[in-house]
Amino acid sequence: MNIDQRKKVIDAKLLDMGETFISWANKNGLHQRIATDLIDGKLRGTRGVALENRQKMEITFGLIFDD
Repeated sequence: MNIDQRKKVIDAKLLDMGETFISWANKNGLHQRIATDLIDGKLRGTRGVALENRQKMEITFGLIFDD
């Protein structure tokens, strides 16, 4: 899934939930900058806090990241 497709999936699910990305991230204990970098493909999320953020995002939005 490329970056644009990932953003469309996330936006659609957030719209259904009635949330903004920032409010959703805060409620779920995500680091906003790390989560944004994961979405934009700047981080892969393979270790540490980035991995935890990626896992939480995949629980909500599905498999949006390529391994």
